Amino acid sequence: MSDFNLNIPGVTNKYKSDTFIKALMEAERTPLSRMEKDLETFKVQKSAWFDINRKLSELRESARKLYGFQNPFSEKIADTSNAGVLTATANRTAFEEEKRILVRQIATADRFVSKSLPNDFTVEAGLYRFKVGDQVVELPFSGGSLKELASAINAKAGNLLKASVVDDTKDTQVFALEAKKTGSRNQLVFQEQAVAFGEKAGILSKTRPVVGSLPITRQEIQAWQAPLEEDRFAVSEGALTAKPGAELKLTFQPGLKLEAGMALEMEVKVTILPEEPYQEEARPPGPSLPEIGGIEFQGLRVQSSPSKTVLPEWKPPSRPLKVDDMQILFAAAGQKTTVLPPLKDSDQFTTLRLGPDQLPEGIDSLNIRNRNTHRIVQIRNLRVVDTTARGDYRLINPLSTAQDARLGVDGIEVVRETNTVDDLLPGVSLTLNSASPEAVALKIRRDVETVKESIIAFLGIYNQLLTELDIMTRKDEAVIEDAKFLSDQEREKARKNLGLLQGNVSLMQLKTSLQNIMMNPYPTGGGKELSLLAQIGVSTSARLPGQSAFALDKTRLRGYLQVDEGSLETAMRQHPEWVKDLFGFDANKDLVTDTGVAYALDTYLKPYAESKGIVSNRIGALEDQIARKNKEIEAYNHHLEDYEKELKKKYGIMEGALDSLEQSSQALENFNKQSNR
Repeated sequence: MSDFNLNIPGVTNKYKSDTFIKALMEAERTPLSRMEKDLETFKVQKSAWFDINRKLSELRESARKLYGFQNPFSEKIADTSNAGVLTATANRTAFEEEKRILVRQIATADRFVSKSLPNDFTVEAGLYRFKVGDQVVELPFSGGSLKELASAINAKAGNLLKASVVDDTKDTQVFALEAKKTGSRNQLVFQEQAVAFGEKAGILSKTRPVVGSLPITRQEIQAWQAPLEEDRFAVSEGALTAKPGAELKLTFQPGLKLEAGMALEMEVKVTILPEEPYQEEARPPGPSLPEIGGIEFQGLRVQSSPSKTVLPEWKPPSRPLKVDDMQILFAAAGQKTTVLPPLKDSDQFTTLRLGPDQLPEGIDSLNIRNRNTHRIVQIRNLRVVDTTARGDYRLINPLSTAQDARLGVDGIEVVRETNTVDDLLPGVSLTLNSASPEAVALKIRRDVETVKESIIAFLGIYNQLLTELDIMTRKDEAVIEDAKFLSDQEREKARKNLGLLQGNVSLMQLKTSLQNIMMNPYPTGGGKELSLLAQIGVSTSARLPGQSAFALDKTRLRGYLQVDEGSLETAMRQHPEWVKDLFGFDANKDLVTDTGVAYALDTYLKPYAESKGIVSNRIGALEDQIARKNKEIEAYNHHLEDYEKELKKKYGIMEGALDSLEQSSQALENFNKQSNR
């Protein structure tokens, strides 16, 4: 508040009026000091309640995370034995399981390069058309250098194609073009002016003579390891049908030798036969014997007993065994037999392509063994194809060609267009990095580390809240010293707040209830074997490590919780579901969590931490007190201004009167002096 100044002409401070006014004002300001002190107390208390509310909200949110839908107990992680071949990630919907995955080949895209071309090589103008799978890019090009063509392709089709130019020598350059989509159906095909450019640049050439189709006739079929049974197979219109139990080999004369870029293709169909209902064979009736008759003697007839036949014990024949075996195809080269990928059931013919890496060198025969009791296998259109062929042209120097990823899981052949496979195992995404003849072990397991971190974080927030409550409700500085986790800045703030809310019944009751919740037993799937936090390594044990029962750590007597990480990890690995139940459990089986440490804590804290709860109302009450106190202070400041003005006015009048009296007295004194002369 600024002092009020009243200037009266002719009045000085020779009577020390300012000193008297200042003393009176100091006395009058005493109530204002008390008001300002109360206001500061309200503000500090409001800040303290805000801190408590924040800690309560943090603890409640941490508790929810331990039993809600996103609880960490359902989190999974995926480990592989060879990350160079296969990596994987798993989400909470994945199952805990172990698989062995064989990556036969990874998905690749077409990538072509030209021959070395001179630096002044020019590209003719025209309509350049490129096709990737079923997508077509049309590029009108006005002619120019290789780098200009590459820039035009990248600008027009950057999401589908990537073109680049590399200076392989000082005087020459190489043009590279690759598709950005992997998979056999996403072949890169040159059309229109692009074909002429491809031939000129040494990327394409006319297709080499096709090896062609391999005939399927009765003459090529021979016995394999078992005698050939004519009624178990049939050849019709170039298609081979292998019935249940068929075993044979389709010979090649001469043998096949696949060069690089070639593959053996065939169309295969595996049909499931309808199963006839099984009828158990009835017991044989046994032999039929004639009646023997009898004799008469002296009027009496004696009837012969019927004949009896002792039959052997009846054992009905066993039910026919159902056989499922999708390992049907094999390739033979001399004495070597190579197992080909398992087949799949299909309602229509599907194309099976086998590259040189999947076949023995120099194939003599394709061997077929259909052990299935309820499947028919059909094969047609057996042929050798050129995988580098693009229409009427073939690739001269492909760095890679479009092919699918192929992997085996539990004996099942899996084909995908990309190297990211997220639809094979529930909740698991596989990334194929390279092919390998060795299967990779994949293990999906619970993420124990995440569970540990979540529980430890939860307990840390709990301990911080208990410390905050101790600081606010007690005057003992040992509380601050025992809280080892406080920073220097937090300790300084704690000293200011020490005992600030001493005697607050709500806070003391809150602390007691929290401690009871953390110590209470809760129902779990393990019953009494696991019903307490102490049984998973979480406790308030006050005994000092390695000391007797009389050597106590007084900080642990305050109810702070500590964690034995080894015990917690052991409990998680042995009984993960029980540990999960301990924090949140559906005891009455109505699909809603209704008990558990975290659930109980969240439920208890709700009336404290919600927007219009106990703490929020307390903060609101303090805000009202602060507002009222501010109004009181403002009103009293106005009173002080008026009071000071009044004092200065009165003392001004008094000084003026005294000054007049002094002047009159001086005049009388001068008059008397003149009269006495």
